[in-house]
Amino acid sequence: MTGRGRGFITRSDILDKLTTKTSDPSEPSSSGGSEKGSGSGGKTETSDLGKSGSGSGSGRGKLLASILSQGSSGVSSGGQGRASLLAGLRVASAPTPSLGHSSREEGSPHAQSAPSMPASEPVSISRGRGRILEMIRTSSQQLPPKSEVSPESEAAPAADPTAAIAQQVGRINLERDIPDSEPLIKKGEHGTPATACTNYIRLKSDPNKGVFVYEVKFNPKIDSRNERMKYLNEHREKYGGTKTFDGVTLYLPIQLPDKVTKYYSVNPATKEKIEISLVFQFKKALGQCIQLYNVLFNRIMKTLNYVQFDRKHYDPTAPQIIPQYRLEIWPGYVTAVDYYEGGIMLCCDVSHRLLCQKTVLDTLTECARANRDLWQENAKKALIGAVVLTRYNNKTYRIDDIDFQSNPMSTFETRDGKISYVDYYKNHYNIDIQDRKQPLLISIKSRRVSNKPEPEELTFCLIPEICNLTGIRDEMRSDFKVMREIATHTRITPNQRVAGLRKFYANINNCKEAREILSNWGLSIDSEPEKVLARQMDEEVVFFNRKEFPVGPNADFGRQATNNELLEVVNMTNWVLVHTRNDMRAAKSFMDLVEKCGRPMGMHISKPRVQILNDDRTETWVNTLRSFVKPDVQIVTLICPTSRDDRYAAIKKICCAESPVPSQVINARTLGREDKNRSIVQKIVLQMNCKLGGTLWSIKIPFKNVMVCGVDTYHDASKTLSVAAFVASINKSYTKWYSRAVMQQKKEELMNGLCASLKYALQSYKKYNNQLPDKIIVFRDGVGDGQLKMCSDYELPHLKDACATEAANYNPAFTYIVVQKRINTKIFFEASRNNYENPRPGFVLDHSITRRYLYDYFLVSQSVRQGTVSPTHFVVVTDESNYSPDVLQRLSYKLCFLYYNWPGTVRVPACCQYAHKLAYLVGQSIRRPTSETLADKLFYL
Repeated sequence: MTGRGRGFITRSDILDKLTTKTSDPSEPSSSGGSEKGSGSGGKTETSDLGKSGSGSGSGRGKLLASILSQGSSGVSSGGQGRASLLAGLRVASAPTPSLGHSSREEGSPHAQSAPSMPASEPVSISRGRGRILEMIRTSSQQLPPKSEVSPESEAAPAADPTAAIAQQVGRINLERDIPDSEPLIKKGEHGTPATACTNYIRLKSDPNKGVFVYEVKFNPKIDSRNERMKYLNEHREKYGGTKTFDGVTLYLPIQLPDKVTKYYSVNPATKEKIEISLVFQFKKALGQCIQLYNVLFNRIMKTLNYVQFDRKHYDPTAPQIIPQYRLEIWPGYVTAVDYYEGGIMLCCDVSHRLLCQKTVLDTLTECARANRDLWQENAKKALIGAVVLTRYNNKTYRIDDIDFQSNPMSTFETRDGKISYVDYYKNHYNIDIQDRKQPLLISIKSRRVSNKPEPEELTFCLIPEICNLTGIRDEMRSDFKVMREIATHTRITPNQRVAGLRKFYANINNCKEAREILSNWGLSIDSEPEKVLARQMDEEVVFFNRKEFPVGPNADFGRQATNNELLEVVNMTNWVLVHTRNDMRAAKSFMDLVEKCGRPMGMHISKPRVQILNDDRTETWVNTLRSFVKPDVQIVTLICPTSRDDRYAAIKKICCAESPVPSQVINARTLGREDKNRSIVQKIVLQMNCKLGGTLWSIKIPFKNVMVCGVDTYHDASKTLSVAAFVASINKSYTKWYSRAVMQQKKEELMNGLCASLKYALQSYKKYNNQLPDKIIVFRDGVGDGQLKMCSDYELPHLKDACATEAANYNPAFTYIVVQKRINTKIFFEASRNNYENPRPGFVLDHSITRRYLYDYFLVSQSVRQGTVSPTHFVVVTDESNYSPDVLQRLSYKLCFLYYNWPGTVRVPACCQYAHKLAYLVGQSIRRPTSETLADKLFYL
C-alpha cells in the first residue's frame, strides 16, 4: 500500500537519496522500480521489525526505531516514536570512516562503493517531521560520488547505518493490521428517555468474508501498473472475480487457502514465463474498510443510474417540473458510510437538487439588457461562485471567473493540435454552438496527484449556452412565491423521509447488480433505519425584568417578549429618522407605532429628529448621514424605498466604521401592510434596544467566572477575502457580548486576528467583572471534520498563548467545542408505531450514531412546524475543566435561547449566531474593520 503525505516523502527520501537497496534477484521488487510498493523485495516482513530494538515508540516511529537499532549498534533509542528516528539519523549523519558496499543486483552496473567519507558539518535541525526530512536530505548531500567496486570493499564491507535504514524502510508495509479500538463513550443522564428513529442504516458483514490484504509480487519485475493489472486479471476465476488492486496491493473479499498463492502467465511478446505471487498480509479490521465501503455505495448509485453532484446522487429520469418558473427539481440521496459508536452504518438522507431550465447565456443576456455599461461587472457578481450543470455529461462545475476576451471560436491545444470550442463540441458531443461571441466560463478544480505533496489545478473553459445554473439564487430567495413553490417539493416531513429510506433499500434489493456489489464483499444492509433511545431535556424558564415564564414545549415566547418589561432598557431620547419624500406616510406610521410599542416593554421613546431626502441616490444618503450623525446621537433609523445592496453597504460603512453609531435600516415595503405593522414595529423596537446596549431576556446559567465565546468565519465567492468574527460574553448573565471581526486576504494568518480579538474580549470582561475569567468555553462554528485536528493542535494553543500575555501566570482552563450545522443526520421522534414527528427542542442524542472515537453529541434545539428539523452536531475537542456531558449538553441548549433577534431558540448557541451575523455583515457589506466604540453592543443585528 502506498505511503501518503509526509510519510511517503520521508520514505521516498530515505530510499531514493540516502543509498541504494540490497535486493535478492530471486524475489524482485513488486514496485517495479517506482518505490510505490508496500514491500520492496526484501525478505523481512513488517511483523519481524518489531522483534528488535529498544525504542518504546509507536506507529511509524516504533518501526523506524527498530530499524535504527538493527542498522547501527551505536544508536541509543531512548526516545519514543520519531525521537528514536532522530537519534539514529544524528548517528547516521556523523563522520564515518568509510561506506560499505551496496548493490542493487548481482553484476549490476550500478553497484558502487566509496573509499572514505569526509567529516560532515553540523546538521541544521528544524522541527517535527521537517527535522527528519532535513536530516535525510542533508545526509543525502554528503554521499560521495560513484566509483568502481574494489575487491577490498567487497571483502570487508563497513557497517553503514544509513544504508541499513534505507534497506529496512524499503521493506516496511505502511498499511498494517490495526485492530479496532474500543469506542469513546460520553453519555449524559439528564432528561426524559424517548425513542428516536434516525436516518442511519446498519451494515451487516458476513464473518466468513471481509477485506483480505495481499501483496502482489512479479518475477521478473514489471514496471507498468497496467501490465501488472492485465496479468493478474488473467487469473480472475482462480481468486474470484471480485477484487480491488492498485498495482501493488490486492484486496479480496475471501481468504485464499495458502499464505502464498502463485500463478503463472506468459509475456506474449518475449514468451517469458511470469510468476505472480500473492502473499497474504492480514484481514482488515472493520474500521479500516470505510473508504472501500463508500466506494461500493458510489458504484451502487451509478448502477441505479443516479448522477453524482459532489457527494450526492440524483435521479435525472424523475425530475419534478415547475413550469411557471422554468425550474426542475431532481430527487436523490446523500450517502456516507462510517464507523460509529454503534458499529458500521450508512447515513442516508433524501436530497433534492434545483436546476434552472434557462441557460447561463440567458443570465448574461439579462445583465447586458439591464445595464449595458456595467453588464460585465454585474455578470461576475451574479455568476461567480454559482454551480452549473453541463447536460451533455451531467457534471457540475463551480464558476470561478468569466473570460470576456475569449469566445467559442477561440482555440486550445489537444494531442492532435489546436481546435476551436465550436469544433470540439461538434466532434465530441454533436452539439452546435449558436452564439459564437459569448464569453467563456472559467472553472478551476484541484486534483491530487500521486507522489506530489500539493494538488494541481485544472482549468475548465465552459460555454454559457450549454450550462444550466443549479441551486437557489439570491433573486429566488427574495421571491416569496418562488420559494413557496420550491418548498412544496423539497420540504418533506419525517414520515416522508423514513419512506425515502425504505425506498432506497428497496431500490438496492430489487436490483440484482446492486445487491451483488454488496454481497460479493460479504455485506448487507438492514431494511429498517436504526432506532435508538434519546433524551428530552426539561423545559427552560425565561427571565424578563419583573417576570419569568416557562417557555413551553415549543420554546416560543414571542408574546411575552413584546408585552413585558425588558431585562435592561435604554430609552431613546436623541435619535434620528431619515426617509425619502415618497415614504412620508410609512415614516409617520412608524413614528406613531414605535412609541406605543415601546411602552409595554418599559422603553421611553421620544420623537426623533427627521430628515427628508428628495431622492434615493446613494450619495444623498451618505451625505445626509455625514452631516447629521453627531457624537450625541444614540441611533439612526433609515426607511429605504427598496432593498438595494449598494445603498445598504454605503449606509453600514458610514455607521459602523467611519462615523460609528448604531443604525436601523427598514424597507418601506415592510411597513406597508397595515394588518401586520404592529408586530413588525415591535420586533424593530427589540432590535433597536439591543443595538443601544440593552438586553431583552435571560436564561439561568449557573456558572461562576466563565466566559463563553463564539467564532465563525465568512468567505466571499471570489475566495480572496475572509472574515473571522469573535463574540464573547462579558457579564455574569451571558446577556452582554463583546464583538469583533477581523478581515484577512487570501493566505493571511487567521489566528493573528482571533488572538487579538480574544485579548480585547478579556480586557472588556475584566472591565465589567474586575477580574479575568477562570474558564473559557469556545464554540467554534464553520469547521469540518478534516479541521478538527487543526482546532486542537493549532488554534487552541494560540488562544492559550494569547491569554498568557494578559497577566502573569494567567492560564484559564479551556473547553473547545466545534459546532457543525452542515450535516446529513436526521433524528425523528417516534410518536407511535410507524408514525414519526419532529422532536421538540431540547432533544439530545449522544450514543450509537455518534463518532466512534470522538466526544460528541447531537442536539435538536429548534421548533419546526414544516418539513424536518435538522439537529446540530457538537464535537468536544478539548475539555480542561472536565465538565460532565450533561453540563455541556445543557449549556449548549441554554445558549440557544439568548439570540435576541428571535424570541425562541435558534439552531446554534447564541454566541455562534452572533458571530455568523457579524462576519456576514462585514464580509458582505462593510468590508473594513468596525469601530471599537460599538464592540460592546449588538450593532449588527
